Amino acid sequence: MGRAGAAAMIPGLALLWAVGVGGVAPSPPRLRLSFQELQAWHGLQTFSLERTCCYEALLVDEERGRLFVGAENHVASLSLDNISKQAKKLAWPAPVEWREECNWAGKDIGTECMNFVKLLHAYNHTHLLACGTGAFHPTCAFVEVGHRPEEPVLRLDPGRIEDGKGKSPYDPRHRAASVLVGEELYSGVAADLMGRDFTIFRSLGQRPSLRTEPHDSRWLNEPKFVKVFWIPESENPDDDKIYFFFRETAVEAAPAMGRLLVSRVGQICRNDVGGQRSLVNKWTTFLKARLVCSVPGVEGDTHFDQLQDVFLLSSRDHRTSLLYAVFSTSSSIFQGSAVCVYSMNDVRRAFLGPFAHKEGPMHQWVSYQGRVPYPRPETCATTHFTTPSKPLAPSVPPRTSPTMSSILRGTTPSCTTLSCPLGGGLFSYKLEPITPSLKLPRTGLQPLTDTMTSSSLAQTLARC
Repeated sequence: MGRAGAAAMIPGLALLWAVGVGGVAPSPPRLRLSFQELQAWHGLQTFSLERTCCYEALLVDEERGRLFVGAENHVASLSLDNISKQAKKLAWPAPVEWREECNWAGKDIGTECMNFVKLLHAYNHTHLLACGTGAFHPTCAFVEVGHRPEEPVLRLDPGRIEDGKGKSPYDPRHRAASVLVGEELYSGVAADLMGRDFTIFRSLGQRPSLRTEPHDSRWLNEPKFVKVFWIPESENPDDDKIYFFFRETAVEAAPAMGRLLVSRVGQICRNDVGGQRSLVNKWTTFLKARLVCSVPGVEGDTHFDQLQDVFLLSSRDHRTSLLYAVFSTSSSIFQGSAVCVYSMNDVRRAFLGPFAHKEGPMHQWVSYQGRVPYPRPETCATTHFTTPSKPLAPSVPPRTSPTMSSILRGTTPSCTTLSCPLGGGLFSYKLEPITPSLKLPRTGLQPLTDTMTSSSLAQTLARC
């Protein structure tokens, strides 16, 4: 990635506050909205840094009224009232020796051997945790943002630089998704220089680091991580789970189907401490289930198989929270996008359902019908019971595969509002509700890209 590839990404940020201001009557919802139209309606505010690309990490701090932005070699702090004014920027380039080593390894020193900031999290009341690629030397730092909202601060804490392996990818082209819970970071990332060791990793904090089994396609098969959420399940913190949303190549696909890309939700227990005799320093509670988003039509269902973003609409009862997921298509014939809604009740029900495993002379993937021990494998250990004391046999799910047999099928909301980059900025626009009679190949729906952010999706979905 870098400047050559950045033309396809976001060279600047734009924020649409109100469409239809300045005496222009609002038009009905449309499938397309041009960047020039937004500028003409005076509802667009922009921000950009010179010679900088790839504004991938965004963190909204409503208490301070700031938007923190991670980009190439920089962290910026913008005012939520007007991102064009009162901006503060912090230069965070990779050290010269790291850039030279990166260049000796065959990477482009001008486009790849930079520090692309991939994640930003609020660590405490005064500091952010920031992690970047560091010219193929992943690194993390703590950024001081101050105590008082009226006096914004942005400076690097030189005494708190940490190794970023397992937190940020090496390659700027790779995505990472993470959530900070307390002092522990849960991340989905490529953890090696070659970008082949994809893992779900727990780091920081006081407990031992845990990860998924390396180089095992049954656990993760070339995943692209999209989003991570910490979702409490009850009043008992031992029941807390971390949910990972990603897309990957399906290992359960029949050979005749070729390479099948699917979307997934994976879960782990927050109190997982790893195995004692097997799965040492590995997750013992990892499971995953397939997400399906399809739109019915007169000529058959249209499947949107590429998960792009997820927004969690929380409720007081976490069991009734909703997940709004944005999907696009991988088809070369039809390119479009859709939003599907999933209930956390349905997600939990899927993880309590049957496991998937290979069976029969043709080694087909079917639901496991054998006896499942109690408590179930991958159950979070609590004061009421612990995980099974005897290790599971290697031929019993989920040892054979952590995949669930149940498929989560989403519903399409009546109002679909998306946030997409277009014409050089981030802004919001509406899509017409999807109807079964829509002639999909001729809709002209704008396809989404990986740079979509859930924060803007959250704001626009609230208008429905």
